[in-house]
Amino acid sequence: MTANDSETVRGDCSFCGETVTGRHAIIHYETAGGDTGLWAECPHCGEIVDPTDAQ
Repeated sequence: MTANDSETVRGDCSFCGETVTGRHAIIHYETAGGDTGLWAECPHCGEIVDPTDAQ
């Protein structure tokens, strides 16, 4: 699996704890410092989260 694979686990929802995978990604971004991240919709509660914050 690659980092962009739809089944790659990206982290957990900070609201309900559900696992968020690449298929739930809405926005991929890169910071000025070169770090990458994403915002995703939780498949369980529907909140928009940064799943990497929980890791």
